[in-house]
Amino acid sequence: MYKITRISPPKSLNANYKAWNRRYQADKASTPVKAFRWYNIACYQETRDLLISMTQNHCAFCDGPLGAESRETIEHFKPKSVFPELAFTWENLFPCCDRCQGQKLEKYDDALLKPDDIAYEFERFFIANYATGEITPSPQASAAEQYQAKVTIEHYGLNLPQRKIARRKELRCYLAMKHEMLLDEFSYRYFLME
Repeated sequence: MYKITRISPPKSLNANYKAWNRRYQADKASTPVKAFRWYNIACYQETRDLLISMTQNHCAFCDGPLGAESRETIEHFKPKSVFPELAFTWENLFPCCDRCQGQKLEKYDDALLKPDDIAYEFERFFIANYATGEITPSPQASAAEQYQAKVTIEHYGLNLPQRKIARRKELRCYLAMKHEMLLDEFSYRYFLME
């Protein structure tokens, strides 16, 4: 995960999220199987676009590209099925790729790392194996931090075989092109940092 800085929410979301959270809670209470939907499509699009701008079009969890190889989706960090009171809360929303969203589904663990947490730094929790493409908990991290890294890797499938291959390919491209391109133009930026 690449550290991100959370910006202010869009005005439309900020003005409506409390009422929409209450409405969604009531909807879930009356019809538990009711599918989630945004109550205002323009607000959804504005929220999604602003979230994506925070990550320069990357998934907040794997840092893979959004839009080209994956839909641009919004992930509820704390699942809306378990935390309906947070369904429209800005701090609970992240830009996410299909793969990460499909791996996590409705799972949640308090140990999950948030890429916008002020204390989060990739190097504090993880190490990168440039030969294999794998990321693992840092041996320098505390036991609690290693557990957080492990849970995050597992929940988002960060070491799936195709992801390790993709990181190695991106590293080769980065090494060949780093003087001609900006870091934000590459995927898996946390893996490329020197």
